[in-house]
Amino acid sequence: MAGTVISSAVDHSAVVQASSSVRPTRWAWLLLPGTIFLVVLFIVPLAGLLLLSFGVPDWSLANYLRIGDSPAYFIVLRNTLEISLAVTALAFVLGYPIAYALTTGGAGLRTFLLIAVVLPYFTSVLARTFAWVVLLGRNGVVNEILLQLGLTSQPLALLYNRAGVIIGMTHIVMPLMILPMFTVMSGIDKKLLRAARANGASPLAAFLTVFLPLSLPGLIAGILLVFIYCLGFYITPALMGGVSDITITMEISSQVTEQLNWNFASALSVVLLVAVLAILWMGSRFFPIEQLLGFSSGEANSGTASNRQLGTQYLMRIGSAVNKLDRWLPSLGGRSVPILAGVLATLLLLPVLIVAYLSFSDSSYFVFPLPGYSLRNYENYLSDALWIRATFTSIRIALLAAGMATVLGSMLAFGLARGAIPGRGAMVALVLSPIIMPTIIVAVATYFLLAWWGLQGTELGLALGHTVHAIPYVVVIVVANVRNLNPAYERAARSLGAGPWATFRTIIAPLVMPALVVASFFAFLSSFDDVVYVLFLGIGRITTLPMRMWEGIRQDISPTIAAVATLQMTLALIIVVVGELLRRKKHS
Repeated sequence: MAGTVISSAVDHSAVVQASSSVRPTRWAWLLLPGTIFLVVLFIVPLAGLLLLSFGVPDWSLANYLRIGDSPAYFIVLRNTLEISLAVTALAFVLGYPIAYALTTGGAGLRTFLLIAVVLPYFTSVLARTFAWVVLLGRNGVVNEILLQLGLTSQPLALLYNRAGVIIGMTHIVMPLMILPMFTVMSGIDKKLLRAARANGASPLAAFLTVFLPLSLPGLIAGILLVFIYCLGFYITPALMGGVSDITITMEISSQVTEQLNWNFASALSVVLLVAVLAILWMGSRFFPIEQLLGFSSGEANSGTASNRQLGTQYLMRIGSAVNKLDRWLPSLGGRSVPILAGVLATLLLLPVLIVAYLSFSDSSYFVFPLPGYSLRNYENYLSDALWIRATFTSIRIALLAAGMATVLGSMLAFGLARGAIPGRGAMVALVLSPIIMPTIIVAVATYFLLAWWGLQGTELGLALGHTVHAIPYVVVIVVANVRNLNPAYERAARSLGAGPWATFRTIIAPLVMPALVVASFFAFLSSFDDVVYVLFLGIGRITTLPMRMWEGIRQDISPTIAAVATLQMTLALIIVVVGELLRRKKHS
């Protein structure tokens, strides 16, 4: 499964072969339903948000002037920018060795690293944030270890400050940084490195002058995705930040939930939206967004090649100096990068594993190490009517969202992979935008459309919002599968007299079915784990399982939440394993 998702940015030739084997018009119409859905539930709400920020029907710049005139909002914007930059830089420094080892390491190391990256990626953001609340709290695991080792005489302030926010956010965004880099690195011909070594380059010089320039597109994509994600991050700063580290998403939430000032919240959202669009536009000069689905652009690729050449020329200037420096650097027998990557991957897994460990405590509060083992936290969850009701609410909404997302997303995937359409880049941008745009912006914008339809605070309305967010996951997974289908099977069926529908039913559908199942699982998971949409679209009327966890973490952290978080992580693990088994079955 993970290989299916990760490989979505490579192997362009299969797209060309698949699309050339069928008539484009036969598939292009499949884009229509999903496009209409995204325009109505994504583009139109964003346009409405823009109008609302100007005080329509009484047009005014008052909201924007208020942002510009108040030093407090300048501080909020500065906090957001500083935290985002720090997290992005830290995620790159820690993520690059893992991505490199994923590409060059042995089979055993690659398997462990892939698990360490993929499992947290598909684990609830709320569960991972809760893990850091438990780890960094005054009586948390880290402080307990430091006190027991005698390294400090009193608990350190690791939570509810900027340091805690940066640590928690970095852990959460690491997979977003690693996966794009790994995707590009896996396509680099390793013979180039061997050729550089054969011509006298040291290992470090070969890396800097050959491998690093070729990996720049993945590096840029990772930095771009992580920085944008950080700009719109809400859950972790809200749970782990202090009063002096208010971010723009926290201010938007405050304006909506506490001050009920939707107009000003809309203006703040538009400011954030403009910043995201500007960054996307600048980033697209280096990494065209359509490459995320495996589609190439001649002009864009030309620019990327030019950037690679420029970087290579620059790095070649220091190649000889690096050769000399490399003699003095410890190599640990060539195992330094794998060892570092293994340690970092362990730290990536550690928070979720510790929460799972603490969930079996027989204490009514968190103690590390455990005084005894018990299933009391799981029993408390199963015997609490509020927890069970919230769980079934989440399941109903997630099933509805997954159904709609799978149908619409798979149609979009076939249309994009098989239909020869003009403006493919714009269509890919529309499809992927819901997971690139900050969720809080989309949630605030969608509220007004649902209010107009009378669906705010309903399970159907929430499922519609979740569907918008889940469609991109379905498209990425199904496109990766569709474009790898061998067109020879379809030509053989048609040569035997099978019509288009019979060919689809007997050839294409069985081959694509494993990808559709996996896509449905991930659409379900994206809805089941959501908090932000529930906060704004549920408006206090809907309590899902993540919402119940959110309220519990903010009010009184109970060990029962550790059991719930562990069950969520187990669900993510099951989905990952099922997806991988289906992928292997397909290729067996």
